[in-house]
Amino acid sequence: MNVVVDSQPNCITTLRVELEPERVEREWQTVAKQFQKQARLPGYRPGKAPQALIDKKFSADIREELQNKLLRAALNEAITEKSLRVLSVSKVEDVEIASDKSMRFTATVVTSPEFELPDYSNIPVEIAKKAITDSDVEAALNNIAEQHADFQTVEGRALEMGDFAVLTYAGTLDGQPLAEAIENCPPLLAGKPNWWIRLAPETLAPGFSEALVGLNIGESRDFTISIPEEFPFPAVRGKQLAYSATLHEIRARVLPALDDELANKLDPGKTMTEVRERLRVELEKYAENEYETGKRSGAIKHLLTSVTCELPQHMINNEMSGILKEIVQENQGRGVSDEELKSHEDEILGAAKQSATERVRTTFLLLRIAEKEKIEVTQQELAFHVTQMAARYQVPVQKFVKDLQKRDAFGQIREQILAGKALDFITSNVTVREPATQAS
Repeated sequence: MNVVVDSQPNCITTLRVELEPERVEREWQTVAKQFQKQARLPGYRPGKAPQALIDKKFSADIREELQNKLLRAALNEAITEKSLRVLSVSKVEDVEIASDKSMRFTATVVTSPEFELPDYSNIPVEIAKKAITDSDVEAALNNIAEQHADFQTVEGRALEMGDFAVLTYAGTLDGQPLAEAIENCPPLLAGKPNWWIRLAPETLAPGFSEALVGLNIGESRDFTISIPEEFPFPAVRGKQLAYSATLHEIRARVLPALDDELANKLDPGKTMTEVRERLRVELEKYAENEYETGKRSGAIKHLLTSVTCELPQHMINNEMSGILKEIVQENQGRGVSDEELKSHEDEILGAAKQSATERVRTTFLLLRIAEKEKIEVTQQELAFHVTQMAARYQVPVQKFVKDLQKRDAFGQIREQILAGKALDFITSNVTVREPATQAS
């Protein structure tokens, strides 16, 4: 068998394979004899028709059966002979059996990227474990208290920073309403009737809150703000937006006292001392998880700086599709409108592509390490992982397993577990260094 390998960009490889006539003839005879045994032809006892007659009558069927048989075998042999790490076979074409019985075909396959494994025996990672202080506990408790805050109407004074204003406001650009002047303008930027806004420097746009300070209930004010170049919505960067606002009401947020009454609301039967202690334990667990996550991501980041390779484009596209879905769902869950998401389309696509590329590159790196270290996935680990997934998706295990079999997804799940075990392995080789203290 003669095999010519032609490597192309994006992990695509073309194999031109030629089989010698002797092998093709031998397989032809084997297939033809199978047809002969099963043939029922007039004038001949079953299975006793002459071979020449079988060849002539079933020539097309024999050729098809022969091609299928030889293609599978020859392609596998060619991949093994050339030591290719094949992810999938894209297409097989130009199949030809010549008059001399030699056979040729061309196969296009997607291969794993080739790269030199970096040294992962001692990975330096700079990270510090956060020590939980009393201030951290109090800050977390205050955040919880804000969720139980009361909003009281304020009378007898003008609007101040930190207040919640109930406003009707509308923005214009060169005299034209923002919603009309700018395509896909975020509704909050364009204007809202009777809308609650907390006066803070980061609210809506720089200068907006400050321009409202001193406004009394029932008063209206016209003002202009300059949008900076780094503003998240590109269409208004560097522009002067004019606003007209009318204040309807002022509300002040009143936090509850951090006492046993609040503790009983947060955790019935507990005192504030007990709630503080529970909160401290949770914060310490969170800090520990952050520390371990930092070690893992630091190890990957360190290794990836030494891994440069092309990646299969279809894998990046698949990963990118999943990331985009996550971004959209997360933002919709936070109340971000479709229009606002659309306004950031280019930035979202860019971030998703970069993230997808990193994920795919990381997966290949970890699988190569797993291969070198002979890390394997046991049946018990696979079964445990599948059971956990079924529980997470709230699907009966048997039904979940059938769905996975139908989608031929067990190979992918096994790779995910393998990559996770490889990540655990390299994380165990991390040497942690405390970050240098910044001079004050």
